[in-house]
Amino acid sequence: MKHCECANYLSLDCEKGMCALDKTIVPIDGEGSDACPRFKEGFLCKNCAHFTDADKYGIGNCSGFEKENWTYALNGSFCCEHYQQR
Repeated sequence: MKHCECANYLSLDCEKGMCALDKTIVPIDGEGSDACPRFKEGFLCKNCAHFTDADKYGIGNCSGFEKENWTYALNGSFCCEHYQQR
């Protein structure tokens, strides 16, 4: 798990974000990107009950809408009206 997959992660730009709990800057990947002990699973498509059939690149299908479509596993889904935690 990475910081960017945590519910407490606030994205700042394409390289870094901030931990909402302790207000520190954390990288998206690379050194220092591993999740801390306070990790809480975030609202990502990969954590939704409607996300299925992910390939090796993390692209899968979303069946939560009238028309099924592809999506990225790490796509943020915090405001998705059909998100259902697994």
